[in-house]
Amino acid sequence: MSDDPADLTRAIHPGRDDPHTAHIVDGNAVVGVLQDLLAGDLSMLIVECGGCHTAAPLAEWRVEADRDAFIVRCRSCTHTLWTLMRGDGGPSLLIAGSCGLRRAPEGGEPSPAG
Repeated sequence: MSDDPADLTRAIHPGRDDPHTAHIVDGNAVVGVLQDLLAGDLSMLIVECGGCHTAAPLAEWRVEADRDAFIVRCRSCTHTLWTLMRGDGGPSLLIAGSCGLRRAPEGGEPSPAG
């Protein structure tokens, strides 16, 4: 047997070429995509309410703020989307229920929150 890695037979995984086949990986697999999602002007990040499905830039949502937290709520149905907590260990994000995040389309105008 050769010690050259090029001589090793590659394992063939069924469904590897099928884009709908899921593969179990660790959280590092999503880091790059999350960095792309959260890069740039976050005020223009499109947030979709899981309650009523209203979608609008983050800058247009209702936020309740106090010394310890920011609570982001839907303007249409008042569903809590997330809570951003300030603490001694740094900020933490508590995502409530379902809410979607996506980048605003290039040059497109997202619809305003209700």
